[in-house]
Amino acid sequence: MRTVRRLYVYAVTFISLEIVVWGAISLLRSIICTGKSVCVGGDLSQGLAAVLVGIPFFLIHWGLAERSARRDGEERASGVRAVFLYGILLATLIPIVQNILAVLDHLALQIAGLSSSQAMFSANQTWTDNLIAIFINAVFAAYFFANLRSDWRVIRPGDAFADTRRLYRFAWLIYSLVIVVAAVQQLLRFTLNVSSIGLNIGFRASGAHGIVLALVGVPLWVFVWRVIQSSWAEPAERDSTLRLGMLYFLSLAGVITVLSSAGVMVNVILHRLLGEPMNLAAFISKISNSVSIGVPLAGVWAYYGHRLRLAIADSPDAPRRAGMRRLYAYILSAIGLAATFIGLALLLAFVVDISIGGILWRGPGLLSRLAESLATLLVGLPVWIFFWRPLQAEALQAGDAGDHARRSLIRRIYLYLALFASVVGGMILAVSLVNMLLRSLFGSTIENLLQQALKDIGVLFLFVGLGLYHGGRLREDGRRASEALAEKHAAFPVLVFEAGDGLFSQAILEALRKQVPRLPVAVQEVDQPVPPDAAPRAVVLPARLALEPPESIQRWLMDYHGNRLAVPLAGSDGMQKHPEAWFFTGGVQPLPRAAAQAAQMIRQWAEGQPVRQESGPSGWRIVVYVLAALFGLEILVGLVSVGMSLIGRG
Repeated sequence: MRTVRRLYVYAVTFISLEIVVWGAISLLRSIICTGKSVCVGGDLSQGLAAVLVGIPFFLIHWGLAERSARRDGEERASGVRAVFLYGILLATLIPIVQNILAVLDHLALQIAGLSSSQAMFSANQTWTDNLIAIFINAVFAAYFFANLRSDWRVIRPGDAFADTRRLYRFAWLIYSLVIVVAAVQQLLRFTLNVSSIGLNIGFRASGAHGIVLALVGVPLWVFVWRVIQSSWAEPAERDSTLRLGMLYFLSLAGVITVLSSAGVMVNVILHRLLGEPMNLAAFISKISNSVSIGVPLAGVWAYYGHRLRLAIADSPDAPRRAGMRRLYAYILSAIGLAATFIGLALLLAFVVDISIGGILWRGPGLLSRLAESLATLLVGLPVWIFFWRPLQAEALQAGDAGDHARRSLIRRIYLYLALFASVVGGMILAVSLVNMLLRSLFGSTIENLLQQALKDIGVLFLFVGLGLYHGGRLREDGRRASEALAEKHAAFPVLVFEAGDGLFSQAILEALRKQVPRLPVAVQEVDQPVPPDAAPRAVVLPARLALEPPESIQRWLMDYHGNRLAVPLAGSDGMQKHPEAWFFTGGVQPLPRAAAQAAQMIRQWAEGQPVRQESGPSGWRIVVYVLAALFGLEILVGLVSVGMSLIGRG
């Protein structure tokens, strides 16, 4: 209930504050505005109305929030308050930057002798309008910044404020980086076009925009990035998941944009090589947008890709480092695979049209189709090969490295997604093909039946090849993983101590035979001495024996340094103390379930995995399951709709 109340109070405070801020800006602009009849009517009344309505709501709700925060430390350190304060700073400081850009852009255009209608932002506003917006936003930003600093003095370290501040800094990083990329893009566009076409108005405006964006964006990015880097001296900041996620995002955004730009440039080059008339000016004009956006994003990719590699290398856990590298490589491999598939499909359709349709490949539209298919293929295939071959070679390795690679979650997701795409895509293509043939058989006239059928068959074979290849990799991974696990299981002997009628050891043996059938298991009666040649990797006892072992095995257990597993059973006592040398399967429970959990933990030990105990599904897990089911249902409905549309095609 308290969280719902916070959400209500801070949401109303935020909305009413924005109404007051922009109402005050509009009101002040209309008061200062002279010589404009439009200012006296609508803007004045609208601004005054916004201020008069917004101020009471803001004061009431902000007062409630402040009183709660002063009385209760938990309220003051709540995540909702942190999001509100940092959100207000973004909502006031970003408009300040935008209006500074507008003022400088108008000035640059004036110096270049261009009209203010060429401005990037606020083309219809004057410099006084921008200064008013800067002043009003700065007043409120200063007030809430002071509140934020006072909160930081009293809240405990590690509260939600640290996470929200981290997110706030990364929001500024993305915003400043967008400005820097836009600056380089505008300057490159100006340079490329001026060198080939001449100094016209549009390209002079690009030069002015680029200079202004660089003057504001570069210092802002340098400042924000230095603040972020300096914060990484703290372990919590350096080890945050958001840090890695942001580096992944920036690196992948850069590489995806670079690949898209490279595809466009290759397409233009192929048009020229295939005989399309194109002089130097037209060629540069067609590639200028791709070059101007590809070059700065290539810089983003190179720099933040390097920072990502350093962050991965800092991880002390070798399997985790390998997993993070795989995530990056599998994403790029998937992008390359998708582009390769699309390029092959386009190329097959082109070949069918010129082979069966009797159309010259230089005919209208076909030249562009050939260039587009080849460009997509030439960009996608090298990317897929470059990233997929090392991943496949890693999965084929022997030993723990190859075992971890084959069993990694990201590899399974990648292979099953490719298999899913091949099955669903092939099914839809097969339905379309059979539908078309049946309609023709029943007397319907279908234009270019042979061409359409061959195109569908070609893409169908591509889907079949996609499924066969990745299904083969899945089977190979499963075979190698089974062999590796069988070897690990066989090298992990277990000793089960029995002190009763044999029910305990029998239940453990049955559970182990179900989960790890090749695991060597021996049963040891507690009243008999342990054989001197026994060298188990793990021992299993009822919890009662683990806590109060009989003298016959007590000395042996004291000298044993392997894995120890105690199984609490219904009716056991003496569970008040848990020796640190022992692992416990969980709370007191019936023998079959306790034996199943014991077998699971032993299997995890034998396979070198971290021990995880099963537990009932939490409320959040149930919510995730429900959302996943709804999402899957939505996908299924979409696929059925696509299939029905294909069935009714023609």
